[in-house]
Amino acid sequence: MILKKATAVLLVVLLAIALVATIVLFRTISFQYEMPDVESVHFEDIPLDDAVARLSDAIRFQTVSTLDNRERYLPEFDAFMDFVRESYPLIHENLNLKIVNGYTLLYKWEGSRPGLPAAMMQGHYDVVPVEPGTHDDWTHPPFKGVVSDGFVWGRGAIDDKSGIFSYLEAVNYLLERGFEPERTVYLALNHDEEVGGRQGARKVADYLLEKDIEIAFLVDEGMPVAEKIMEGLEHPIAMIGVAEKGYLSIELEVTKEGGHSSMPPRETTIGALSEAITNLKKQPMQGRIPGLLRDTFEPLMPDLPFRYRMALSNLWLFGGAIEERLGYIPHTNAALRTTIAPTIFHAGIKENVLPQTATATINFRIHPNNNIREVLYYVQNTIDNELIDVRVLNGAREPSPVTTTSSEAYQLMKHTIHEVFPEIPVAPAMFLAATDARHFTEVSDYLLRFRPIRARPDDRGRIHGTDERISVENYGEMISFHIRFIENTTSGLSATGSPAAQTAMP
Repeated sequence: MILKKATAVLLVVLLAIALVATIVLFRTISFQYEMPDVESVHFEDIPLDDAVARLSDAIRFQTVSTLDNRERYLPEFDAFMDFVRESYPLIHENLNLKIVNGYTLLYKWEGSRPGLPAAMMQGHYDVVPVEPGTHDDWTHPPFKGVVSDGFVWGRGAIDDKSGIFSYLEAVNYLLERGFEPERTVYLALNHDEEVGGRQGARKVADYLLEKDIEIAFLVDEGMPVAEKIMEGLEHPIAMIGVAEKGYLSIELEVTKEGGHSSMPPRETTIGALSEAITNLKKQPMQGRIPGLLRDTFEPLMPDLPFRYRMALSNLWLFGGAIEERLGYIPHTNAALRTTIAPTIFHAGIKENVLPQTATATINFRIHPNNNIREVLYYVQNTIDNELIDVRVLNGAREPSPVTTTSSEAYQLMKHTIHEVFPEIPVAPAMFLAATDARHFTEVSDYLLRFRPIRARPDDRGRIHGTDERISVENYGEMISFHIRFIENTTSGLSATGSPAAQTAMP
């Protein structure tokens, strides 16, 4: 009898395993992601040599944003604005220009159907400083705009002068050919994105709100056309940033009786803070694959190794293991959850004196799945120490809303990418850094963060680092993309700028 029962139990277990295996295999094999059948678009007559020369010249202006030495660079900003006016006379003859707060250039290209909500494209021409002592590490000087070996070299070549100048080149190209947009198009060249955008983009957003100007969607710098981003994935993928993280810095402070280090108490100020930080690092906020991160992986799945396809197609079974694995990789962990980074620690004045006060600053980048209130609740409960005071520092902001992929704005951009970059899958993604787009959440519900820059793993250190550069060929692709995108924007959205029930392609 016992043997029969054991055999029956074993049979049930084997059947359950077989059933699970069948479901896993079926879901893995049956998953399909079809590339849309889109005719590719090329603009062979772009005067690329002239465009490259203008970008090269633009890099020579040291439009550096700093918080403590701004007056030194302001003449460069003035000279840069004069350069833009002189370089694009046709644009200044046909578009209205408003200078916002002294240094941000806001262009309005009036559409033939003023009742349509406008499209807006923005970027920034300010750049970060070159770290002292690293000038000689550059292959070419950072502010010379050297064109060599098929690249334009210099600070701003990627972030973000190539972006805004590809806008200008696209508009100039269309004007030369008599193109007239149906939808009004705004171009904003912001001047202080690298120090928060409060004097540039924020003032533009305030102006649009004050004038009650309806913006259907906004495009800003953001995700690239990324190459070799995962093991086993050989082809590029274009990622559209549909959200960006919030920001929160807190200061932890603990005060206790000091004394001589020869007779330390069980708990010191430094020990209490160290334990608190350790607890926060050991117990991070919960990550979630279903949702945006799963949508990012979906277009990649047909080309991934079988084990990855199997895991991602069966999150109900492997979700926990995937989350654990992704949590070990910095950029995927950042896309998965709200991140925690201790950045400043202050305590002590002498090696044999117990400090009475210790403080630590911790920076959180808040995932759209969370908000500031939830992060603070998590901190208090994880630290669980009444002696530690928690103070919120200035500059906190909630994460952005997520632009839905079913919106016509997203579908319009996706369609244009497929036209200019054939056979490259497109995916929504979380933009992990900050952009000026965060100032426009009250202006438009549809914020897209994308630059058609081909980015390889070795390019990661060039942004804000040494040897920033953009390839001449890729710059031509950027101009082509923005030409086609502007053409498509004239009729790609409904009159209200709202999502379409069915995807409408131009």
